[in-house]
Amino acid sequence: MFNETTKTQRIIMAVTAVVAGLFMMYVAPSEGMHTLKIALEEVMERLIPFDPDFYPAVPILGATYSIWMVVLWLAGAFSIVFAWKVYEGAEWARSTMLGFSAIPAVAGMTMLIPWMVLVVSDYSQGPVPGILPPPAGTSVMPPVIWTLAFGLLFYYIFLLADKDTIKNKIIKLIPYTFVGIVAGMVFMNGQHGVRYFIFIPELLTPNPPGDFSPLGNFFTNLDHYNAIALTTISQMQLDSLKVGQTVDIVNKMHEVVPTVVKFAKPEYDPNTLVLLLGGFMNYLASFMMVIAIPFLAMKKKFGYYTILGTSLATALIGFQGFFVRGSFEWGVGGVLSLALFVMFVLPFFKKYFIAEETA
Repeated sequence: MFNETTKTQRIIMAVTAVVAGLFMMYVAPSEGMHTLKIALEEVMERLIPFDPDFYPAVPILGATYSIWMVVLWLAGAFSIVFAWKVYEGAEWARSTMLGFSAIPAVAGMTMLIPWMVLVVSDYSQGPVPGILPPPAGTSVMPPVIWTLAFGLLFYYIFLLADKDTIKNKIIKLIPYTFVGIVAGMVFMNGQHGVRYFIFIPELLTPNPPGDFSPLGNFFTNLDHYNAIALTTISQMQLDSLKVGQTVDIVNKMHEVVPTVVKFAKPEYDPNTLVLLLGGFMNYLASFMMVIAIPFLAMKKKFGYYTILGTSLATALIGFQGFFVRGSFEWGVGGVLSLALFVMFVLPFFKKYFIAEETA
């Protein structure tokens, strides 16, 4: 994928490797931690008391932001170590740096979206009553926006600093940018899936059931509830409902729908499988997409087929989530993943990522 480089271009990339390394060690994690603290304060003080299905955001964001911060620090250290090899023109070093610089770009995107959902979004108009609007003067953009911005800058420097033609550089921008966008979207859909997978409303009641109760188990609890209704009612409403009782639920479209929330007998609910795969499988697929980037640059089959496999898997689970849960976000993610799959299958783009095979 890469072309020959000039000495000046190699100097620019080597300096960028050092700067990116220092940024990923001393700036990006600090921005991530700052963003995390504010987001958690908002979700715990303003959202959870009225709408407890937000409570999984606390362990999920704590875990995923921490993983990103650890990965950023390690990638930063390795970037500094590889800077000299980048200056020497080693293709593997430049390809690796392309992958390393994708980390702050994708991490910044995945840490930015929860800020929009938990800090900036106004839920005071329902469907769950009692939630206050965001505090006055709340910044639309989180501190971590600079992690995204500088990650993209580093990424494009390593991608475009060669003697390739302007036409080829423009062509390169399309798939390499799209891989990062899809990786970020897939990760965010993973957050959505895990959030509802680990949401156990019975654990928030004054007298929770025992550890072996099906109401308190990730895999069996949704067989006893209407999984979609759980996302639109408060804990107080849920506790007051009787088994088999039909109540008017205000759905996400602000429509009043008569619904049975608690079932007398367990019924198999496909939401459980969709949330498991749409959560943890999407997490893994997102990281695999980022890992594939250096191999794409070196025209290795591993990178090419990793993108094909992960894009197809995330497209199909995205569509399944859309039909089972009516989730617009997963529908959008499915479309983007499918578009990435089609892009890499097309001969026009395929030739840039995998060497031609001869009989």
